[in-house]
Amino acid sequence: MPIVDGINSTKMIREFETSSDSTALSSVAKLNNRIPIFAVSASLLEKDMSLYVDAGFDGWVMKPINFNRLNVLLEGLQTGDTRNSATYPPG
Repeated sequence: MPIVDGINSTKMIREFETSSDSTALSSVAKLNNRIPIFAVSASLLEKDMSLYVDAGFDGWVMKPINFNRLNVLLEGLQTGDTRNSATYPPG
């Protein structure tokens, strides 16, 4: 990203969310009390998982993108059972 990288932009969005009125959130974002943010990269490493979680990402998608997996992650934004079944197990 030319001005702000994904980690810092995610932190900025999360900071904005805490300082603004929740009426600005979409209906899907209101389900989770925040805007869903997924990292997309070809070089995400498991050892850096806490960096992404601490920055405020809700998940990540590796390139090349598996669109079936992406659909599961997006469905998990609205469905608790899907979200729980798609939660990443370390290893």
